[in-house]
Amino acid sequence: MNEAAYLVIWLIGLFALVIVVSVCVVKLIVHDSTAYDEKFLWMRRLPPDAADDGKNRGGH
Repeated sequence: MNEAAYLVIWLIGLFALVIVVSVCVVKLIVHDSTAYDEKFLWMRRLPPDAADDGKNRGGH
C-alpha cells in the first residue's frame, strides 16, 4: 500500500512540474517579439524595409 501512495505522489509531482514548464514555455512564446530580439539579443535595429509580416509581434 505504501508503494502505491508513493507512486501517486510522484506522479502528481511529475505532472505538476510538466504543467508548470509548459505554461512557462507558452508564456515565453506568446510574449516574444521582434522588437525584444532587436533590443536585447541583436543589439541593433532592422532596417525599415526589412520584411516583417507582423506574425512575430506577440500578444501586445
